Amino acid sequence: MDAIQTTILREPWEIEPRLKKLGLTKSGLLEVRDIAVSESANATAFHAANAAGTYSYHGGTWGLRDRFVGGDWILDRSDGVETIKNENLKLKVAFSNVDLACNNFHVPKPRTKKGAGAARAIGAGLFGDLPQYAPRQSSEWRFYYLMVDQDGAAELTSPVVRGGTFVATIERIYLSLGAGDDGLKIGDNTTDVAEFEPQIARK
Repeated sequence: MDAIQTTILREPWEIEPRLKKLGLTKSGLLEVRDIAVSESANATAFHAANAAGTYSYHGGTWGLRDRFVGGDWILDRSDGVETIKNENLKLKVAFSNVDLACNNFHVPKPRTKKGAGAARAIGAGLFGDLPQYAPRQSSEWRFYYLMVDQDGAAELTSPVVRGGTFVATIERIYLSLGAGDDGLKIGDNTTDVAEFEPQIARK
């Protein structure tokens, strides 16, 4: 299988032009991150154990749509995956809570298993198990996740899904290293960010 090395963008001078080509803005994506983190803080000890992550997921999904839908971006639920979609750019973006973002030596892992719809949308093939290599995309559509960890680190990343998790990345765009990096305040009660992602089964 034809494979390519993962592209990682870290510097502002390379991040901003890349996001512009993707029809997105760093400020808008970080606003979505802030919404997700704020929503997770609504969970209390009396809520279910996964409440913080559930609130974060729903807040992040809402935030993507609130900040970007309009013009070229529309709401999309193809394959049961909640995204925003840009027909002109053949691009889809979804939200995901992850264990660790913006770490060069670690492929972010979703806090809950991704369903078959995500695998179909992204493409499930993989060249070996090398974390810094991924298959060259054959689909005309590109799929990105806004990935946010419990410390507020955030990246916009195009992953490869296999077995319900991210096993490699095609492109990673670092947006924030998290708490203290851009003024984000993380609450004391946002430690559990296991999200709930509805699974849609065909009858």
